[in-house]
Amino acid sequence: MSKHGFFQITQKLFLRKGEELLILRDRKSGLGDLPGGRMNENEFFEDWSLSMEREIEEELGPNVQIKVLPKPLFVHKHRVNEGNFPCIIIAYHADFIDGEIVLSDEHDYIAWENINSYDPSALFSEYMLDAVNLYLKEYASLAY
Repeated sequence: MSKHGFFQITQKLFLRKGEELLILRDRKSGLGDLPGGRMNENEFFEDWSLSMEREIEEELGPNVQIKVLPKPLFVHKHRVNEGNFPCIIIAYHADFIDGEIVLSDEHDYIAWENINSYDPSALFSEYMLDAVNLYLKEYASLAY
């Protein structure tokens, strides 16, 4: 008999500045990352955009202005690095409007990469690599 599983929810942004996509690197794992993060338990029954806003402020600083498209691009499987927990990534498109990005201690590298030439395999692995490749192949060229 199978049992119901418990899963975490992560919201990630494909943050764009024109043809460029924001790429981060996780300080602990050394792997590629995107802005966003796991939802706290108390945020589940609230407006999920509040969880996203909290994560973006934590990771990119309080002065960054972005516009997130409210409809998710896709949902993807993931495993959280610490503890290997099963996790669901909900991916959104967002436009960088203005402001200075201030990285948190969570990330040690930031780059704006061209969506037409970027190869994520040098930095990303496993499920996150699949998610970035899916975005670049299916969603990056869509006009928003």
